[in-house]
Amino acid sequence: MDHGLTEPKPRRKPSDSAKFTHKCALALYTEPDFRLPLMNLTEGELVALFLAERVLQQYRGTPYAADLARAFRKVTAGLSDRITVDLGHLGEAHSFRTTAASSLAPELFSELERAIRKRSRVAIRYYSASRDEESSREVDPYHLASVDGLWYLVGYCHLREEIRMFAPGRIKSLEPTGTTFEPPIDFRIDDYLAGSFSVLRGGEGEVHRVRLRFTGEAVKYARERTWHPSQTSELTAEGELIVGLEVSHLREVERLALSWGTDCIVIGPAELRERMARTLASAADLYRDPPGTPVDPEANASKRPGRRHRQP
Repeated sequence: MDHGLTEPKPRRKPSDSAKFTHKCALALYTEPDFRLPLMNLTEGELVALFLAERVLQQYRGTPYAADLARAFRKVTAGLSDRITVDLGHLGEAHSFRTTAASSLAPELFSELERAIRKRSRVAIRYYSASRDEESSREVDPYHLASVDGLWYLVGYCHLREEIRMFAPGRIKSLEPTGTTFEPPIDFRIDDYLAGSFSVLRGGEGEVHRVRLRFTGEAVKYARERTWHPSQTSELTAEGELIVGLEVSHLREVERLALSWGTDCIVIGPAELRERMARTLASAADLYRDPPGTPVDPEANASKRPGRRHRQP
């Protein structure tokens, strides 16, 4: 069967009617409507392909979204008719949900992706949430990372003279400088984020050995979770769960512990215990009504008995 695939002939010019020509090491494509031969996939492989497409829906809002959708349609269109899987049923049976996905302008994403590929230095106007101020700086963009549904730009900041992470949604303006750069040959995104619990990084060589004690109902659910590659878990004779972590920054671990309420107790380090104590004391003050505070009738509505949510 002729699929439009011919041996490369350097001296032969493609037909004027061809819409594109793509050279590779093995072949020359000259057919404008070239298609790959039909593929034979097992039912399991097709299901995996479908689920991968659902996972990649986190790229919505980026220039990749349309390309991924088209690629999936082309791949499934090229399947032989020996596969009988109801994709509609799969869509009803499987879903993936990101609770805090970040919004990202497709135009900005395209500019960042292009700058990374071309190794082009950019000048940005950036809002720093920690400082609550905007500043101008030049950045050598190395990598775009999606972490827990949020996008981050990793690159060398010439203002701070070190590799930094930037939230693209806080970039107010971006312009290419016309200068190119060479990224460090030893830069690896996995190494850069290795000490982070999620994305926040501590100083060079900084390591915190964290121990958390989970009690009560939380033990049943926390033992099913793996939050970090360094994580260790130990079930005590009393039925408590001791989780160990090694991270370079404590803020995100603090937020994790707070999210479990009184069912998670920080054993160490002392710095994290002190931060937890201050945070919880401040939170208690916020919920302590001063004498003479009028009662809000609407607030009592939540105390009415209702249907209790049950874990499966």
